[in-house]
Amino acid sequence: MKRILFPVLILLSAVVFGQQISDFRYITLTDAKDFANDKFGLNSLLSAKLQAKGYTVLGTNRQSWPADVASDPCSVLQADVENISSLLKNKLMVSFNDCKGKSVGTFEGRSNIKEYEAGYQDALSAATNIFPAYNPVARNSGTSAAPVGVVQEVNSGKTTAKSEESAPALKNSAQTYSNGSSTLNRIIISETEFILANPKNSVPYAIFRESTRKGVFRVQLQDGSKTLGYTEESNIVIEKATADGSFSREVFRQIPSKDLN
Repeated sequence: MKRILFPVLILLSAVVFGQQISDFRYITLTDAKDFANDKFGLNSLLSAKLQAKGYTVLGTNRQSWPADVASDPCSVLQADVENISSLLKNKLMVSFNDCKGKSVGTFEGRSNIKEYEAGYQDALSAATNIFPAYNPVARNSGTSAAPVGVVQEVNSGKTTAKSEESAPALKNSAQTYSNGSSTLNRIIISETEFILANPKNSVPYAIFRESTRKGVFRVQLQDGSKTLGYTEESNIVIEKATADGSFSREVFRQIPSKDLN
């Protein structure tokens, strides 16, 4: 039976200004007015994506910032996620502003997924795909900056099976886990990456990236330290170093949705 492929249109856009976010190492996430209290886990997902591109994400409490950064707040960008959805598409805009409120860049992402949670996360992932990585050395070495106000667009209308299979739709229903003292949401970023996040904290508790062995993950914790984690039946396990040099197991057990009510 002949397979029929329909055109897929991917539209990503970015408005880039004279100074770019890649010039800044530190970024803090605002409590987006459209998604208060990290609704749908968007701030946690954005934080993980930024860290994957080399940025350092700071909490909103300046007292927790490094001393040199706290004394120079203009070295920190503020990121905000805004809902600009239309009737038929979930659409988000991520804006970066400097300490004076001047826009440094805006990035848009769209999704055809109708469900709010999965659709918003898919749109945010599309926007973050066109974020530049933190790399001030390359910019200072003579790389030309984009002209002020230039809109960059990437359009793809290819209908090959390969392009369909390279971006499978992810089932991203809410999953909640607890270690007995903390309750965290699991947010799937891709087939090989997910995060555990506290809805009240924009910085993820842990970022999981699958290693060469399926089910075993390289884990970056909230404090920046790195360790290993793995899945065990329906549980998520993180290995944590103890004072004597050995390791203990922190086990997060999934909470059935019926028990959350």
